[in-house]
Amino acid sequence: MRVKAVLQSNAALLCAVAIVQFGLFEAGLRLKGGTEAAPEFQRLFMADPALGYRLKPGATARFKTAEFDTSIAINTAGLRDREIGPKAPGERRLIVLGDSLVMAVQVPLRATLPAQLERLLYADAVPPATFRVINAGVQGYGPVEEYLFYRDVAAALQPDIVILALYAGNDAVEAAGTGHRLQEHRPGGPANESLSLVDRFTQWRRRVIRRSMVLQVVRLRVSTVLYRFNWRQPEVDLPLRAYLPEAPPEIARGLDVMTEAVSRLDALTRSQGAQLVVLLLPARFQVDDEDFQRLRDMVARLGETLERDRATERFKSALEKLGVPVIDVLPSLRHAARRADVFMRSTAHFTPSGHETIARALQQYLVDHAVFERER
Repeated sequence: MRVKAVLQSNAALLCAVAIVQFGLFEAGLRLKGGTEAAPEFQRLFMADPALGYRLKPGATARFKTAEFDTSIAINTAGLRDREIGPKAPGERRLIVLGDSLVMAVQVPLRATLPAQLERLLYADAVPPATFRVINAGVQGYGPVEEYLFYRDVAAALQPDIVILALYAGNDAVEAAGTGHRLQEHRPGGPANESLSLVDRFTQWRRRVIRRSMVLQVVRLRVSTVLYRFNWRQPEVDLPLRAYLPEAPPEIARGLDVMTEAVSRLDALTRSQGAQLVVLLLPARFQVDDEDFQRLRDMVARLGETLERDRATERFKSALEKLGVPVIDVLPSLRHAARRADVFMRSTAHFTPSGHETIARALQQYLVDHAVFERER
């Protein structure tokens, strides 16, 4: 009995030491900053019963890495934008929904896609008109959350044009993991029918790891060891599976969920007298030749083929049946990349030049297709 008690005491002591070391390591990494797990960055968000989380009105943060240093402020509407007053008579108001590519914490607010689009619309207006382009991007959102966020928050801002930015790089994956939220918000619909218990645990585990810098380091180290000693069969990363010749079941399911979310958003905007436009954004490797070569070789070693624009083609095909205008900015970004960097070096997010390229493509589309004439 004494031996057992000693063993239990030692085990408890080891657990306590491990917990303290974990806490110290986590605190040290977070204080260093430079990641989304840093406490200052996490203070930008608050819980939301329908969306899981959203931006917290009035929150501020400074996000600093080796490549950029930006100040982020959330307005009273819960958006990374300047304050939004009542809609003025004759004002043409646009809202840009999206994920971190739209929220764009890597660049100053004035350099983001919505801010640059607003300046371009003003410069091109003949006769002079009043434009307001609102940044409604939220870090980590997918098509489902973007629809729900518009319904619950952004619709109150009375837009004339709603621009939904979809990311070919991972929005099918995001939609597959959050499709249950559409079921939960369908009158009479069963809750969580599209997500199994295992899937829900996987989503929870991913969120926990994403919020912990220590767990991110541990996951990387463990995966490296398992692959090195062939204890785990490597497989193509889930987002990259959208670029395989044949869509795996989880990608096909995600495209179906994405299509339903866009269809609901289209119906809602129409009922409010607004028009929906889809902006299709590419993954970095679709523009960066060196990045594509690296990923193609990696996927080839796993016995698969990476088709560079397959996900973009799948998104366009899925959206075609809805009749919603789709603007594919991949050609514009490829052309611009010959002259300047359109992606950050350390992330898959856009530089100010990249945001400008997308804004110009959008502005040109709105003018060429007389969108403002139709919405009036």
